[in-house]
Amino acid sequence: MVNINIFFGDEIDENLPVNNERLIKYARDILTEYGITAGEYNIIFIGDEYMAELNRLYKNREGTTDVLSFNLDNDQPEGVNGEVYISLDKARQQARELEVPFEEEVVRLITHGLLHIAGKVHDTEEKYKAMLEITEKLVKTFFNAGSRK
Repeated sequence: MVNINIFFGDEIDENLPVNNERLIKYARDILTEYGITAGEYNIIFIGDEYMAELNRLYKNREGTTDVLSFNLDNDQPEGVNGEVYISLDKARQQARELEVPFEEEVVRLITHGLLHIAGKVHDTEEKYKAMLEITEKLVKTFFNAGSRK
């Protein structure tokens, strides 16, 4: 079974604009749809400062980013298999820039991160466009599946 956990960094003092149980089901469904049928996966909401630190340490890039995914599956029978870090600061900024609701951008970033966990990459323009199409389809599915909260 796929287990999804949601965590908040110490710097986050707000509630998500989306129901946690609904996000957990959505995340589990995405991973299952893309062939992941077992494991422990964390979605962690943080601020830009901590995201910039992760980006520097693990991606050797300066500054913040919106989402980072780590596939931690190392054939260990126990432990966390993957983590998706979302910068809520960046999500809020991007929602304003894209003129979309904050909750929609949060779901979009979760989706993007989970697709990376499931093995999707966008190292070419063609793969990037394909991943964007999948992401948008899944985001629409999330919001068409019921009420937003």
